[in-house]
Parts: sequence; C-alpha cells; structure tokens
Amino acid sequence: MHQSWCQQKAFGHSDAAKRISDLYNLHRLAIGLDAVGKYFASALSDGRSDDTLYDTKRECVRHQHHNEQYYTFIRIGPQSMTVCDAEVMLKTARTLHDNGLKMADPDHARGGPDVIKRLSVEDQMAQSRGSNTNLIMPWEA
Repeated sequence: MHQSWCQQKAFGHSDAAKRISDLYNLHRLAIGLDAVGKYFASALSDGRSDDTLYDTKRECVRHQHHNEQYYTFIRIGPQSMTVCDAEVMLKTARTLHDNGLKMADPDHARGGPDVIKRLSVEDQMAQSRGSNTNLIMPWEA
C-alpha cells in the first residue's frame, strides 16, 4: 500500500526498498523500544544486510569490513518504516553516494555525518531528487 505522497504508485517499489522496510520493521517489532536508536547497514545496490543491530553508527560502519562506502546506515526510530519511506531513503543515499558525499567514516567519532530528515514530505522528496530545498547546508552559509 502506497502513501498518499508516493511517486512510485504507477511503478511499484524496488526489491531493495522492500528488504530495507522489512528488516527495519522486523527489528522494531522483535526488539521493541530497545531497538530505538540502534543502527543497521544496508547495501546501496540491493538493500541486503548482515541482519545485525549495532549500538552506534560507528560500530555499524566498522563492521562493514572496509566496504562502508557501499552501504547506507539506518537508525531505528520509534515509528515503523513503510516501503515508500524506504524507497525515498534509499534513493537519497544513492544520490549522495553518486555525488561523492562520504556518509560513513570509521575514523569519525560518530561514524560519519548523517542526513537531516526533512520536516515535510515535499522537502524529503526534493532531497531524494537532488533538487533545491529550503535547507541551507553548513558549507553554503
């Protein structure tokens, strides 16, 4: 079932987004509130994971065996993740990777920078398309 804002209604969602959504929700339901704030890694190519929750992003990045640039690192929140949400998140991560932004750094104290989630669906969609939004990045100030 698509969200009302979903732009994939006519095409369906990728298997990678379905895997990410399923894994996120499985961790969230199986562990409950203890999963909130923990991370898992998911491959940018196909959404596959090692199915392990890590306490910190840095620990999650370090366990990808020097292949961290090919993964996105997802933090579990109190809410569930729909396939539509996962598709937008994955598209955003792939866009950042394709444009050379390094989101994982095993030597960084927190594992590397994180993308700030947008307040509105419109801003989140613009971010995934690589369009301009109302967010000013620190290096643009």
